[in-house]
Amino acid sequence: MLTVLKMFFTRFIIFFSTFLLASVNALPVKSRATALNVATCTDPAKKLVTHDCDVALLGLGGGIAGAIEFLRVNAASTTAVSGTCRVTATAVNGGTTIDISKGRLEGHGSTNGGFDNLLTACGPSPGSMIIGGGANPTGDIEIAISAA
Repeated sequence: MLTVLKMFFTRFIIFFSTFLLASVNALPVKSRATALNVATCTDPAKKLVTHDCDVALLGLGGGIAGAIEFLRVNAASTTAVSGTCRVTATAVNGGTTIDISKGRLEGHGSTNGGFDNLLTACGPSPGSMIIGGGANPTGDIEIAISAA
């Protein structure tokens, strides 16, 4: 009797597992338009001045230098220029306005993208990266560096 029960439960588990896997594989999967936290370096040969890029970042949205903790822009994009560098923040993947913390935007030590991670990946040269979240009503922020 115990052997029969073991066989029954083994077959039941195999059947149930197969059913679950088939059900999960049948669900539609909506992928993001772009990958998060992946730098796209567009012109590695073009060298910009890092300090100029840092100053441009702090100039976004009218200025986020000092004690300001959020970049809040009632638009889908904002740009600032300093010297050799242009920095642009754009709401993507469903976002229409920008509402991102300064810490997430800068990305100090974060694995969720950020300006610092873009500079680490591309150096002070043109490129972009998508930061998860930070756009309203839902969406992400693309941070981009280009020549001024």
